[in-house]
Amino acid sequence: MSVDPPTQRGNATTWGDNSPAIGFLRKLLIGKVVLSFFAGDAVDAFADKAKRWGGWNWPPFLLVVLLGSYALISAPDGPPRQFLWVYLAIATAVGLALARLIVPAGVKWARHWRVLMSATALMCAVAGTVGMNYLAEHGEIDVTGRTGITGGTFTDASQLRLVVDSPADRSRLRLTLTIRDAARASQFCAPETSYSAELRGNASTRVEGVRSGQTLDFPLGGLQGLIEVRIILRTDAGCRMSVFVADAVLHD
Repeated sequence: MSVDPPTQRGNATTWGDNSPAIGFLRKLLIGKVVLSFFAGDAVDAFADKAKRWGGWNWPPFLLVVLLGSYALISAPDGPPRQFLWVYLAIATAVGLALARLIVPAGVKWARHWRVLMSATALMCAVAGTVGMNYLAEHGEIDVTGRTGITGGTFTDASQLRLVVDSPADRSRLRLTLTIRDAARASQFCAPETSYSAELRGNASTRVEGVRSGQTLDFPLGGLQGLIEVRIILRTDAGCRMSVFVADAVLHD
């Protein structure tokens, strides 16, 4: 029968099945197996997530979000189509910044692309913010809802007064009118109806023979106050017409 050497204290090395070191290692191994059995790789996943979401991963993401939020808040009124490229730039920036955070650090391609993703996200966010500021200063302003025509139905040679209840913040006014028959059951005059139009106080802007649905573009030339357009309707005798503002946009 073999006898284990006595366990020495102090700095001496211990061995044997009953030594404290072997017992500690055995307990540690069993504990890790049990933890892995019940929790799977949760511990490793949590550690990996902490690495990906911590430290210097947050500042680029927060900067992109702040720039995008500022751009969206400062968006002016205008046709949605002019904001399409700005929204696309902001969405790209946020998407890349978010991907920069959630891509696992162990992915091989991520190690080489993280810097490029952050730089591209930041550039897209800056482009979106600068673009929105440009649109706020020079973009189109939809004033259709603030444009009205006095009167109800009109006949030949009727004079209409169109008023844009908005300051002339741009250099030009793009205007489109729709002309319809007021009594559709008893007349069909719209195809032959036209009108002339000019800015109030500026006869040089006068335009003749404009049909329903055609677009006019008036130079405002530093006009101050309300924008007013004077219109004279031309239609067949006995025809009663209705005139609506289809589109009114201020632009440079």
